[in-house]
Amino acid sequence: MKKTKIKDIIFYIIVFGAIVLLSAIALTAAFKSGTSTLKLPFFAGIVYFIGAGIGLFIMYRLNILAKLNKAVFVMLLVLAAIVPRLIWNLYIQTQPFSDFLHLYNYGVNASQGDFKGFVDFYAVFPFKIGFGMILAGLFSIFGSGLWTIKIFNILFSLTLVFIIYAGGTMLYGEKAGRVASLLCALWPAQIMYTSVIASEHVFLVLFTGAVLLTLYFIKKYTYKNHGFWNGNLMVLGAGFITALAQLIRPMAMIMLPVFAVFILLYKRYRADSLTSLALSIKSVVLFVAVYFAVVNLINLPVQKVTGVDITKSDSGFNLMIGTNSKANGMFNNEDFSLIKKNNFNFEKVQKEAKDIAFSRIKNDPVGFAKLALKKFEIQWGNENYGYYWSTISAQNSTAENTIKSHPRIFYAVSQVFYILIILMAVCTCFYTLKEKRYDSLIILMIFGGLLLSYTFLEVQSRYHMPVIPLLIVFGTGFLEAGKRYEI
Repeated sequence: MKKTKIKDIIFYIIVFGAIVLLSAIALTAAFKSGTSTLKLPFFAGIVYFIGAGIGLFIMYRLNILAKLNKAVFVMLLVLAAIVPRLIWNLYIQTQPFSDFLHLYNYGVNASQGDFKGFVDFYAVFPFKIGFGMILAGLFSIFGSGLWTIKIFNILFSLTLVFIIYAGGTMLYGEKAGRVASLLCALWPAQIMYTSVIASEHVFLVLFTGAVLLTLYFIKKYTYKNHGFWNGNLMVLGAGFITALAQLIRPMAMIMLPVFAVFILLYKRYRADSLTSLALSIKSVVLFVAVYFAVVNLINLPVQKVTGVDITKSDSGFNLMIGTNSKANGMFNNEDFSLIKKNNFNFEKVQKEAKDIAFSRIKNDPVGFAKLALKKFEIQWGNENYGYYWSTISAQNSTAENTIKSHPRIFYAVSQVFYILIILMAVCTCFYTLKEKRYDSLIILMIFGGLLLSYTFLEVQSRYHMPVIPLLIVFGTGFLEAGKRYEI
């Protein structure tokens, strides 16, 4: 009887765990969050599943995309990525609102040389400075009109689409790449969200790019003699891009443990065991070293002009928000008042916030467990953020009033698309088990790691956005499964 290795046990735990969690998300999205948001009866969830099922069938059975000439497909893909976003932005005049307004104002101020012109509480949230600096660069060149950032968002959306195309093709073949990129181009919530001045647009490109570059390294560079200009350069590139993503939103660093675990347990070079281990350790060291080097080097000039150390983490405050059961782990003024109470002092705020968070968990563990379930529903149960954030501060033109008068349509379309992506991922999990595709663990560990993190941290439905492009790429693996097994 063949002995099961520890790495295989871990593999099965991760994949089966992903199946359970993804299935729970699909059921929550269809029968709980999706129906309650739209105030629909429970059985309406069946309609969501039917719609998603039809989408699965169409992708699997129709080969129109695969038959198209590549140049024709690319042209159609560009149109699919740009046209709906351009139309949405033309008709929905989303104004900077809430935190998005603070980001916009800081971008304007910094573009005029006032690098300390941010709201006082940004001293407690260092990562806000990164995206503000990007806005400052854009505004200093193209002006501070809202269309500057909207065009920027659309172009970054197009970039993401082609990154997904390359990633899907690399992992599962040309058909999968085409389907994945088209799905990304037609992602309803993201289309609507492009009218919002938000850091997610930049982050999605950087984070997704870092993950797929890592997968490219894993897939291609297996030889003992890979040199600086191939394998090592890929590792350095992945670490570099991960660092840039981290400076935009402080969740990209999840790539560090994911990369280390995968490389040390699953990456195998065509060399003897000792040499393979040495190469694996070298890869991890390179990735981690370039990550911290880039973060700290960029911080030097930024801290000099802003007075803010962007390498610091606001995890303590985020943890406090995420453990507030009265606010369901979401932003609330009660916890936010702690910043002013401590006179915007980063160290004091983070320390007291962390103490409050730990005491909440310790004093009421059962209550925290119930809160975690509620947060799961909020974070992963719906895809309404695109419509919500793009229309909440829109104007009152005829088109905008018409769109704002029919939220159910836009919520429903977003929800069906979301459930479709989740079901695709579940299907690919079974294919992953059949083929024992270790490379799939990169995406599944990121998904699981983020889900676990948000069990403790502040939640919003839009915070699951970074996982969607990865699940789109991963989910198209079921197309390769059908082709291989002639299903």
